[in-house]
Amino acid sequence: MKRFVQFVILFLTLNSYVLAEELSTVLDSLEQIQKQAEAGDASAQARLAQLYANGVGVSIDADKAVEWYRKAAVQGNSEAQFEIGAMYGSGEAVTSVNKDPIKAAEWYLKAAAQGHPKAQFELGIMSLRGEGVKRDATQAVEWFKKAAAQGHAQAQTNLGWMYQHGKGVARDSVLAYAWQDLAVSHGNDNAKKLRDLTNLNSVQRAEAKQLSANWKLGQVLSR
Repeated sequence: MKRFVQFVILFLTLNSYVLAEELSTVLDSLEQIQKQAEAGDASAQARLAQLYANGVGVSIDADKAVEWYRKAAVQGNSEAQFEIGAMYGSGEAVTSVNKDPIKAAEWYLKAAAQGHPKAQFELGIMSLRGEGVKRDATQAVEWFKKAAAQGHAQAQTNLGWMYQHGKGVARDSVLAYAWQDLAVSHGNDNAKKLRDLTNLNSVQRAEAKQLSANWKLGQVLSR
């Protein structure tokens, strides 16, 4: 790996992507991650897996990415657990990981139990569709709430939709608007259309706006 890294750094330097004084830092960093990963450090293993998955500093190698994600995941690294879940969720044709919604849900559950918002969101989607887990709109709402409370914009959008249509929760246009308004503030442009289609009078809209404006990280909006 060292020779490949040196080649990549030389290429980047010649093309003015990396300053000369940064070379030793980049190389040392990659070698340090490798050493820590081989010594059993879960965080380093997850980081090394990410490098192999994206071809950063090393050539892309999906099988090595899976190998290192697994090592980190079994040690309880939530990011690695999420990534393994995502691989089983989509099916990685270039690796030995075949699509398996049940295994995807198992890994997502491990990550979600540690508060991983992306895993919580994916479990919400799976619960809504009945993929890998029992179809349960009420459970989907609960997963979306957990992710939304952590600022996950898409979960906030989906939660707003659930309130808007009364799926798994009592219909509530004010909360629907508030969650979608919050999602817009967190960068989800798709939520704007849903928010603006919500039928509210001026008093209800003011209440919804107040709810979203006063939201704090970790909070689930309620009336």
